[in-house]
Amino acid sequence: MKFYEYFESYGKLPTFRLENEIDNMVSFGKNKPSSRPIYTKKGKKAIAALIKLEKENNHSWYEELKERSEKHPNDLALFYRGNKITFKEMFEKADMVAKSLKESGVNEFDTVPCALSNTPELVYLLLAVNKIGAKINLFGSDFDSDYMSKILDECTNKVLFATDDVYENIKNVTDKKNYKNKVIISLADSLPKDPSKCDEYEPSLKDEYYFENYVATYKKDDAKIKSFNEFLEYGKNYKGETLKKSMLDTEFLETYTSGSTSKGHPKTLVHSNRSLIVSGRFHDSELSGNPDLKGMRGLAHIHPESNTDVITCISDNLMQGWSVALEPVYNKQHALTSIVLNKPTYLNMTTSFLIEASKEYLIDKKFNGRKLPFLFVCFAVGEKVMPGEEKLINEFLRKSKAGSGIKINGFSLPYTTLCVGGGDCEHGGIYYSLWRSLQEKINYPRLKYHKFGLMPEAYVSVTALKPNEDGTYRECDYNEPGYIAANSSTNFKYYKGNKKETEKLILRDDRGRDWLSSNVYGYIDNLGGVHVKGRVEDVITLENKSIPKFEIEEEVCKDTKNILSCTLSNSNVNDEEYYILNIEMQPNKKASTKKIMQSVYSRIEKKFGYGIASNMYFRIIDNKTSFPLKPSGKRNSLALSEMGIEKVRDINGNKLSSNKSVKTYKKI
Repeated sequence: MKFYEYFESYGKLPTFRLENEIDNMVSFGKNKPSSRPIYTKKGKKAIAALIKLEKENNHSWYEELKERSEKHPNDLALFYRGNKITFKEMFEKADMVAKSLKESGVNEFDTVPCALSNTPELVYLLLAVNKIGAKINLFGSDFDSDYMSKILDECTNKVLFATDDVYENIKNVTDKKNYKNKVIISLADSLPKDPSKCDEYEPSLKDEYYFENYVATYKKDDAKIKSFNEFLEYGKNYKGETLKKSMLDTEFLETYTSGSTSKGHPKTLVHSNRSLIVSGRFHDSELSGNPDLKGMRGLAHIHPESNTDVITCISDNLMQGWSVALEPVYNKQHALTSIVLNKPTYLNMTTSFLIEASKEYLIDKKFNGRKLPFLFVCFAVGEKVMPGEEKLINEFLRKSKAGSGIKINGFSLPYTTLCVGGGDCEHGGIYYSLWRSLQEKINYPRLKYHKFGLMPEAYVSVTALKPNEDGTYRECDYNEPGYIAANSSTNFKYYKGNKKETEKLILRDDRGRDWLSSNVYGYIDNLGGVHVKGRVEDVITLENKSIPKFEIEEEVCKDTKNILSCTLSNSNVNDEEYYILNIEMQPNKKASTKKIMQSVYSRIEKKFGYGIASNMYFRIIDNKTSFPLKPSGKRNSLALSEMGIEKVRDINGNKLSSNKSVKTYKKI
C-alpha cells in the first residue's frame, strides 16, 4: 500500500485495508512475517470481519456502543467510588450532554477542548461529542503554557471543559481566551450520596469516598463558569437533532504522545471512529481467541490525554459489555489503593506503577496481605518489562492470589500471571502477551529458548525492516532484528500541525510497500511474536562501536535475583559525555551492592570489551523513590540525564571525574 502519495495529497494517512492487500501478500510467499495474517485462521477471520464491518458498521463510535448495549441496557457500565451506573443511565446522561453541546453552539467538526481526570463525566463527554459529529481534544494540564495556548487556539471557544482538580493548572492560560462557557466538573459530582451503603464500600478507605467540590469557589471569580449540572440544564430546551451521521473514517479523537522527546510539548495524535471500533471489535472472543467472560471490570486511571486510557481502558471495555472503574487519582503511591478500591478484573497499568504496587504489597505490607482474587488479567503497558521486574510483579500477583476468584468454564486459576500489552499511540494497542509463562511452556519446542513475544492482533500486518543504501528498506526474516513497523486499521491519521513528524514515520520497503514505523528496534519470532527491544534512536557510540542501549541494559538485568531494573542514561559534564547505568536493586537482594556491581562489570566487559565496560558509570537508584516518572506514568529517561552526578561512581567506587582521560581502572 502507498502512504507517501496519499499523505502528500491529503495531509493524512490512508486507511489501511488488510482485505485489499491479500494478492500483494500472496506474491511475497509465506516466509516473511508481513504475510502471516492471511495464512492463519485468526487472520482469515479478521479479513472477513473487516469486510463485514465496512458494510454494516460504517458509523460513529457512539452508534456502535449504543447498538451493542441494547442487548444489556441494565448491565453495569461505569463504577465510581461505589456508585454504579448502567449502560442505559450512561447513554441517557450522554444524550443530555449532547443537547447542551448543541445549545452551546457546538457544531459538526468543531473541536471541544477538555482537561479532565477520570470521572463518569469524561465518558459522557466522549459519547456526546462523538454523537454530534464533533471532535474532542483531551489535553494535559501539565503541558507547557505556550503550547497549551496554541492547542486552545485550534479548538472552539464555545465551551471548555475541565475537572476541578486540574483547572487551577490551566486557569492562567484559559483566562486569556474568550470562552462563551466554561464547564468545571467536580470530582465530587458523581460520588454516591452515602458511600457506606454501597455494596462494595471499603471502610478502611473511607477518605477515598470524599472529594472537595471547588466549583463554587471558581464561579465567584468567573461568571462564565457553569457546574456540570448547570450545563445539563442548559440543553433541556433544545429541540433539534443531536445525532450526526458519521462514518468509520470520520475524525473524532485528539490525544497526545507521552512526550518522550520534548518536555511539555507532546505531539497531538488524531484518531478516527475506526480506531476505536476496530480495536474493540477484535477483542470479541471469536476473533481474539480469549475466553468469552461476562461481568468483567476494567480500570481507567491513566491520564485521559493518552489514547491508552480512552481506547484500551474505556472503549475496549465498554465494547465488550464490561464496566469501567473511573479513577481520578493518578500517582504511583496510589496504585495499590486504586486496585483495592476499584476491584478491577482487567487492569492496564504502567510497569512503573505495577512495581510500586508490588513493593507496597510485598515490602511495606500495605493492606496487611489482603488477597486480590478479583484481579484476573494484569497488563503492564507503556514500558518494557525487565526480567527482574516481571519476577517481582509475578510474586505480588502470586502472594495476593490474584485471579483465584475467577472461574473459566467451571475452573478457577490459582493466580494470574503478568501479561504485557503495547503497540504505540500511532497504531493503538495492537500487541499483547496473555499468560506469557503458560504460552512459553506450550510453545517451548518452537520458541527454541526465546521468550514468548507480544502477539499482534489478527488484523495487523507487522514486520521488521532494515535500511538499504538507497533509502528504502528490506523486510527482515524471522528472528532478524530491524525496525518494527506495522499496518493496521487502527492507525492514527496524522500528527496535528506536524506534517514533517508524520512523514518521518512512513517507511517504504524495496517492494514498494509503505509501512508505519513503531520507532522501535526488535524482531519477529517464528510464532509471529513481536519482540520490542528499544527505541531506534537509543544508541551509544564508544570505541568506534555503535551499541543499542537495550543490549547493555539486558546484560545488566540478567541477574534477576539481585537487580530489579536498569536504565542507561548519558550526561554531559564539562563537555564530556558520561554513560551511567541507573540500577535499582531487588528489594530482597541477598548479595552486597559491591559484589553485584563487580558481576555487572564483568558481564559487560566479557560481552562488549574492556573499552566499553570502562566507560560505564553506576548510580544506585533508591528503592523508595525509584526512577523519576513522566506525567504519563512512564520512566523519565530525560530526567535521569538531568540528575546530579553526586551519587555516580565508577566500578572502583570513585566519584565521577570531569576528565575521563585521566581515569584509571582496576580490571575485575
